[in-house]
Amino acid sequence: MRIIAGPALAAMSAAQLAIAQLVYMGFPGLPIALNNWNLPLVYGGVTYMGAAGLGSISPIEDSPGEIKGLQFEMSGVPIENLALALADSTIVQGTPISIRLAIVSGAQVLDAPLDWTGLIDTMSIQEDGNTCSIAVTAESTAVDLLRGTSLTTSDADQRFLYPGDRAFEYIVSQANVPIVWPTKQYYIDSR
Repeated sequence: MRIIAGPALAAMSAAQLAIAQLVYMGFPGLPIALNNWNLPLVYGGVTYMGAAGLGSISPIEDSPGEIKGLQFEMSGVPIENLALALADSTIVQGTPISIRLAIVSGAQVLDAPLDWTGLIDTMSIQEDGNTCSIAVTAESTAVDLLRGTSLTTSDADQRFLYPGDRAFEYIVSQANVPIVWPTKQYYIDSR
């Protein structure tokens, strides 16, 4: 359960609620932090630069048993900024990305709960000489919940997880061995 702070709760109760999406891409050496407003917003010590009208994020449409990735597109990026953004990131795949839904009052972020997390899968760049467009696809970290585990309920796996635990030591030798319980007569005769 998440506790919402007083100012954020008051802002949510107001007639109009101001919200912003905060997108953080953790490229090694040069993280990129953007928001969908025209002005910079600060949350958690990170300044999310305003990028209103420059890009789009596909809607988050997860359903039970199916977790979809997201697509981000940002157009009108100057070539200098593109070079700066990609200078330190030799490996794009696997870069963490998060989206927060921020509750804003004025230009101050009151609260920004985490809305979506994932890892960047691909990044394609198209340029026309003066500007360029960047398209990023990302896979949700919730996909890991659908993947199975390679561990089983065997003695070897139990000892791998908990060294010294012998709980499953006799599982194999006791499998398919019938368990015989005494009849009621046994307890009557033993008195």
